[in-house]
Amino acid sequence: MDEKVGKFWDHYVTKKASRLFKDEAVLFESKAKALKIFYHLLGGEQGKELHITDKRSIKTSRTLLEKFSGTGKTFFLAWQDEKGLYLPASLAYFPSKAHNEMHYYWLIAMLSTVNIKSQNISAENSNAANDLIEKYAGFKEFYTYAYSYLLNQYPELSANEASIEVSSADNYPNPLWIYPSLSSSNKLLDTGDEEEILRQNDEQSKSETLQMKKKSEQIDDKKETDGLLLFLPESILSFMEQVRVDRQENDSFDEDALYNAEDLDEITLGRKDANLHARIKMDLDISANSIEEYPLGKGHFIDEWDYKKEVYLKNYVCIRPFVSLHTEPIGLPKRLQKMMRRIQSELDLMELDRLKRDNLPYGDEINIDTWIDYKGHQNRSNHPQRFFETFERKTRDMSTLILADVSLSTEAGITQELRVIDMIQDSLMVFAESLHRLQDRFAIYTFSSIKNTKVNFHIIKNFKEKYSDVVRGRIHAIKPGYYTRLGAGIRESAKILEKQQSQNKLLLILSDGKPNDVDRYDGRYGIEDTKKAIEEVKQKGITPFCITIDIDAKEYLPYLFGRNSYAVIRDAKKLPKVLPEIYMNLTK
Repeated sequence: MDEKVGKFWDHYVTKKASRLFKDEAVLFESKAKALKIFYHLLGGEQGKELHITDKRSIKTSRTLLEKFSGTGKTFFLAWQDEKGLYLPASLAYFPSKAHNEMHYYWLIAMLSTVNIKSQNISAENSNAANDLIEKYAGFKEFYTYAYSYLLNQYPELSANEASIEVSSADNYPNPLWIYPSLSSSNKLLDTGDEEEILRQNDEQSKSETLQMKKKSEQIDDKKETDGLLLFLPESILSFMEQVRVDRQENDSFDEDALYNAEDLDEITLGRKDANLHARIKMDLDISANSIEEYPLGKGHFIDEWDYKKEVYLKNYVCIRPFVSLHTEPIGLPKRLQKMMRRIQSELDLMELDRLKRDNLPYGDEINIDTWIDYKGHQNRSNHPQRFFETFERKTRDMSTLILADVSLSTEAGITQELRVIDMIQDSLMVFAESLHRLQDRFAIYTFSSIKNTKVNFHIIKNFKEKYSDVVRGRIHAIKPGYYTRLGAGIRESAKILEKQQSQNKLLLILSDGKPNDVDRYDGRYGIEDTKKAIEEVKQKGITPFCITIDIDAKEYLPYLFGRNSYAVIRDAKKLPKVLPEIYMNLTK
């Protein structure tokens, strides 16, 4: 009974303390697409994306009811950084949905105007607001109403004068303003080595995604002195070994981690391993015929684009070419033979596009009309015996390189039996079979990355190599790698295509997600570098085209490739059939 009364009292006091109109709230998700378009129309940076922000704690004056209920200490405020824009998940400051919806558009307009590097946040917001109400009558009407209403509802706002500096922490936050970034100034910690990345890949089935931007603080808790010290006291020369044991950590998987993370005001990140899993290394007797990935040299370096500095980072990315050895040659799998027969009929239509030459003294076939004329002619000796015809195939001066992203996300399952990587393997087999029958020149490469120091570039088939069962074996041996440093993969592919003597050059990119890596390449940095790489490809006379199964790709692919240079396949199981069709449409 006491618990029920306590819950009722908490709910009642919290509701009375709140000055929001939750029944008239407008959700960010319902307006996200429209807000993004509006931001671009106002001249906002196209590389930035819109996200949900989390609450931040601010020390400020509170009403008596807020003190009783424990509320009024945290606020959802709009802000931005170099990567994106961050808005509250919902807005309900005004008693009508129309004004709450207009509030979102006002914040977007402010985000496109406010200088995020300004040290005087109050003056910067005031100047931006004045500019907007002078340019747009609709914003003037909204701001006149909203400003007076908020001053009436929140008297604390009257303390925000134009002279207030960012460092001041006792101001009541203005819902109409844009605020500094949540990001701390702590130096980013190292994300770990390759073994740690592989371990994280094994655990990703347990992971959940936090759909908001959280404030974080990073600490260095990787202390070499932590652990259990073992020694033999009876020996003269003691044998000592440090074993990393953390007795204070729980060895169970927290099923409520996502819920708890959403409730935290700040997340602290450390470097120390969680010690939740034991890792054992074993030497295994592997047969000599098993597949090996053989590196071709120590690798070479290429440039990468830094959009913040607007310069190329010279020799910043290491490309490491690999080839698979001891792959078992295989024929076209039975599961793909029926599909290949259907595609063959479409290929035959392209074969019919041939040049006909008749009235020849010899050739492939007899022209019946010419033969009848010859037979019916009164003076056959004087009649030219040119009644043969032949068909010459139109030459397609085309070189195509298909670059497949085999990052760790391709391990994801489509069904219980099929993974994304399985569909990529089937697609490449059908694609290679189709181009082989068309007698078009093609090459196949795959890539994945771990930071800028290791971009694995796997050679499946180069332009000089003939298509064979060995190539099919390499395609069958493709396995998921690490991350997607897409700009590096595109630049390396362009270097290979540029050396071909064909008049027409096509770069087909097969991917299942946006550019990302474990370093700063994640987010806008990767998007801008990829966009720059595509511009370089076009300048070399190469046509880029992206095929993806990422359903969110329409948010970033038009910015990267343009409107007509990409295709989104919603059903990954259709990829093997669709890939050759797209190629034939591009090269007709």
